Amino acid sequence: MHTAVRIISHTGGHADVRLPDGTDLSGGSMSEIADTVDESRLAVRKVLRAGADLVKVCATGGMGSPYDQPEDEGLLEEEIRAVVDECRRHGGKPVAAHAQGTEGILNAIRGGVTSIEHGYGLNDQALEMAGERGTFVVPTLSTVYAGINKDTMAPFHYEKKTRWSGITKENIARAIEQGARIALGTDAAVCPHGQNLMELSYLVDLGMDPMSAIVAGTRTAAELLGVDDRLGTLTAGRTADLILCDGDPLTDIAVLGDPANILCVVQDGTVKKDLLLPAATKGARP
Repeated sequence: MHTAVRIISHTGGHADVRLPDGTDLSGGSMSEIADTVDESRLAVRKVLRAGADLVKVCATGGMGSPYDQPEDEGLLEEEIRAVVDECRRHGGKPVAAHAQGTEGILNAIRGGVTSIEHGYGLNDQALEMAGERGTFVVPTLSTVYAGINKDTMAPFHYEKKTRWSGITKENIARAIEQGARIALGTDAAVCPHGQNLMELSYLVDLGMDPMSAIVAGTRTAAELLGVDDRLGTLTAGRTADLILCDGDPLTDIAVLGDPANILCVVQDGTVKKDLLLPAATKGARP
């Protein structure tokens, strides 16, 4: 697991969860507030000091925050560039940008981030820039497929989700068609844990072939995190992380989204789940 510790946001931005009197509803655990280039550098130093494996910034507003919109811009381009430079000065940590609206996406790419998280407003200009710079795109389609429930969501949240759902699907389908460097992500906890791999089905639904979707969740994701020298592919000498499933995901990618179909899980060389074991004790397999 790689963690950003806290997300860097500007005052009144997507991750500013303080009340008007200054009370931080997260107890100071969610965000670092930065409103200038210098404060952006300081925020990076604080999260790195706290042990961050990567740095995350808010380049736009968002769905779940009540006072802004996904199309609102977050940190300025020069502030994002300062974050990226500060990470370079301290070991080259990846920089992930929460970026939903188009202008904020463009600011983040120009600022040099490693990845665009969500990317709902990706247009042709952003896709071209991302391709030129090798920027990863993490669509988190679970947020617009499985993450919409009028009965459990605040009205403002539901309105934004329904308004952006179709836009997102159209733009991510175009990103897939144009060969964007896509890594798998779910915006964890939007869909129930254990069903995270339904994200693969959503990528396939928008035009990605099943093997490419699997690669997005393995090799490409490892490349994004900078751990592809030991994770992400079944290669001799690398960490043994693998699963066995009941069914052929290249024929029906949805089999990976149902935990009941996952028969065996090997993590770091250790078997964590093995539904085949009872059969083995009966002599059904060696």
